[in-house]
Amino acid sequence: MKRICLVMLVFFSIPVFSQPDLSLLSDSIRHPRDTSLVKYLLELGRKSKWVDSYRSLSYADQALLLAQEVNYNKGIAEANNLKGFCFWTLGDNDLAIQAAMEALEYTSQGTNMPTESESYYILARGYMDLGEDIKAQEFIGMAEHLANEQDNWEQVLSIYNLKGVILFINHKTDSALYYYNKAFEIGREHKVDPINFPRILSNIGECYLPENTTLAFSYFTRALALAKETNNKIAEASITSIIGHTYLKQQDLTRAEANLSEALQLAQTLGLRRVIRHAYAGLVEIKLQQGRGNEAVVFLRRYYEVRDSLLNSTKIRQIVELEAKHELQLKEQNIKLLESEKRIMTIWKNLWIGFSVLVGILSISIVQVQRFRHRKNREMLNLEIDYLTRQHQETVDRYKDSLTVETQEALESYDQKLLKKAISLVDDNISDPQLSVEKLATEMNMSRTSLHRKIKSITGFPPSELIRSIRLRRAAKLIANRVDSATQIALMVGFEDYSHFSKAFKKHFGTSPSSYEERSQNQHADKSV
Repeated sequence: MKRICLVMLVFFSIPVFSQPDLSLLSDSIRHPRDTSLVKYLLELGRKSKWVDSYRSLSYADQALLLAQEVNYNKGIAEANNLKGFCFWTLGDNDLAIQAAMEALEYTSQGTNMPTESESYYILARGYMDLGEDIKAQEFIGMAEHLANEQDNWEQVLSIYNLKGVILFINHKTDSALYYYNKAFEIGREHKVDPINFPRILSNIGECYLPENTTLAFSYFTRALALAKETNNKIAEASITSIIGHTYLKQQDLTRAEANLSEALQLAQTLGLRRVIRHAYAGLVEIKLQQGRGNEAVVFLRRYYEVRDSLLNSTKIRQIVELEAKHELQLKEQNIKLLESEKRIMTIWKNLWIGFSVLVGILSISIVQVQRFRHRKNREMLNLEIDYLTRQHQETVDRYKDSLTVETQEALESYDQKLLKKAISLVDDNISDPQLSVEKLATEMNMSRTSLHRKIKSITGFPPSELIRSIRLRRAAKLIANRVDSATQIALMVGFEDYSHFSKAFKKHFGTSPSSYEERSQNQHADKSV
């Protein structure tokens, strides 16, 4: 009776765009342990996941219930993964992670790699949103390895896109753009379902947005058109919100409000809390600029409600993890006490003795260190200066082949000539704050992508890092020679904002400009003595 009710529920919940296979349903009724109905429910769920996450989640729940009833482990794992995808789309990262973990419990290692890879991918997305980059990178690496082994191109596309998102969040725009383009090329080469492309095109547009709004808009428009064409409602809502924020930055409040309102309405229908929050944030700013404070307060209150709901999901996940960990520890302790209470007491005693000895050794070491600390201060300072000098020299050495004037240019390789030309162009325009990767590529008669790929292969880092490194090396030399004040030197090497210059200098050399100047003076004083 239970099985018949479930089949009837499936029948009446079939979406209009997907007609049911009645022979398949009837076969499932005749064969109680047949897994075909589970597969059918999962297929319906996958078709719905970009259109209606709630409907897709409902199919996943039904498939999971039936798969558990017939002990169909693969179906259990796939249903949990589908639930994980839906939970993540709806903003419930804690539930998404839990579902993916449960899916992994039902995948035998090496026998169900597509499902296992999908689980790792969902875990990476969930942990990325929680700001746990180390876990996100660990899981996306595992997913990439499995997907490449089986040539699962749709998964590979999704994985490279997610790697790009992680890099973009960490402000590594050039590297993110590389993975976005790689994902797009793989999808196009292997004819992956076009429904996967709108999110990638939109991500590429966001990379170009800070420096080339026109190019970014072309990608957003293309992505939105493809999202509508493929009926990818989730991407449509997200891209519409991004376009609204782009208009807002251009102070086109009318178009910004229209797009954000449209995105908000669609996101509320689909339950996309991230998009809802993003749209509310833009509408608050619009109402403030329009001088409509009361409406701004209403949107701000709704923004905080959505934001708090997302944060609460994180707190719940953390509490669940802590409770589960605590219960596990209690069980392990009780087992150990039952097995051998005397052995545990002996272990604790030995640990206490070892700890006491360790504390004694550390105390003696601290006393010895304090005695020699005063005498070693001067030596430590010299070592630190030497370290800064070596660090600077290593940067110079990376370009020595390109900066050295050769008597026989014919012996130079193409890479050396290209790099020398790039460095020469940066040196000639070092005081120009508008010097960008695009401008450098134009001067060298190359596309931005080609220049990025070529410089990265030669030096190991992207053109933007090359430009920044040359600016900072020149600044360090000027500071060491006391040519001018640090503020003026920052302007001389193309930094309009001294605060930005100081942060970049400290990140590159490990010390602030003022400290670098002081240590350089001390080093010269020591040499003269």
